[in-house]
Amino acid sequence: MNYFFTNWNKVLLVIFTLIALSLALNLSIDENAKKLVDESFKQAVVVFGSAKALNAVISLAQGTQLDLPLVIVSIGEVLDPINDLVEQFSLVMLASLTSLGIQKILLNFVTTDIYNYTLTFFIIIFNIWLFKRFKKDEKIRHIFFKITIVLLFLRFAIPFISYINNISYNYFVKPQYNIEILNKDIEKVKDEVSKVNQNTIKEKNDSSILEKIKEKFDVSYYENKVNEYKNAVDSSSEYIVDLIIVFIFQTIFLPILFLFSLYWFIKSIFNIRRA
Repeated sequence: MNYFFTNWNKVLLVIFTLIALSLALNLSIDENAKKLVDESFKQAVVVFGSAKALNAVISLAQGTQLDLPLVIVSIGEVLDPINDLVEQFSLVMLASLTSLGIQKILLNFVTTDIYNYTLTFFIIIFNIWLFKRFKKDEKIRHIFFKITIVLLFLRFAIPFISYINNISYNYFVKPQYNIEILNKDIEKVKDEVSKVNQNTIKEKNDSSILEKIKEKFDVSYYENKVNEYKNAVDSSSEYIVDLIIVFIFQTIFLPILFLFSLYWFIKSIFNIRRA
């Protein structure tokens, strides 16, 4: 009992590291983390595909021309602001997919058998070195302990970020910014623009020469056609901005915050002076 009170801090460290090691070897934690990252990656791919599809139909609309007397009006000019926003959104989605891909690589790295064996080795030596001292081992022992703590931190921090992403999205983001609903809204906009495109092309091909001449001098026809495109993309900018907010927060802001925290943690560990 006296030995315990004399070395209680060392005993607590042994208990802590052994519990941490048993959790590290628990495959269910890793599998759930990988599943969450995979689901996020697949969801991002679907949204990225919707954005590219919307960009494609808008690009097609930009090639649609209406001939007014003495002037040619490109319908695409009406859709330029939306198209620019969609292109910027595509870049955000590409960055999000890259971030999620890097997370998958890091997660695979810290959950490999090699990493777990290395961590096990370090923890065993760590616990032995807590009680068994060697001559002039102060410096190397101090460095070894810090490396062990960093390895242990990485083993849990990287899988933990996927849980943080999932919890933050489901409880704080999803009630206002639901990715599935927003993606369906984007698909509806794409379908509406595509429908207007098809109708415009069909009308131009099916109309008689007399109708074409009449349309050429009918300003209301052009106004109605422009309004059809405007109505088709109505609220699309809101949906896109909402999706940008979600993916920047989940796949860019949180990982950057994690990297900053990791840098601060490692820097703090290696700046600690021996008590």
